[in-house]
Amino acid sequence: MPNIYTCGNPGRRTEFTYEGNLDSGIIIKFTSCNINISTVFLKAVIDHFKGREVKGGFSMTSPTPGGFGQWVKSNSRTLNETPLSPRHGSFIAAILKEMGYLQSYTDGNAIILRFNA
Repeated sequence: MPNIYTCGNPGRRTEFTYEGNLDSGIIIKFTSCNINISTVFLKAVIDHFKGREVKGGFSMTSPTPGGFGQWVKSNSRTLNETPLSPRHGSFIAAILKEMGYLQSYTDGNAIILRFNA
């Protein structure tokens, strides 16, 4: 199980572990909870954002309109067995970055995700 950090500004990143992959789904392990991310959801993320650059928008209270976090929250209700929050998007983005599906960088306080074409 790799130990990685969420996507975000350096002072706000959270360390976590995960297991699984795109074909089997992923289990995010953080503190005392496990969060299941389905293969269907992961593939939908990659298909939807392929070749795009988008703001992370991981705020729980005011996610960036059109950002990754808002998309995660809106689409997890139908594509994942567990509803997810924009904050979960920072974990998912970090895993996809680790797997080579995207790059991320900061622009001021914003986190930008650049998905591979």
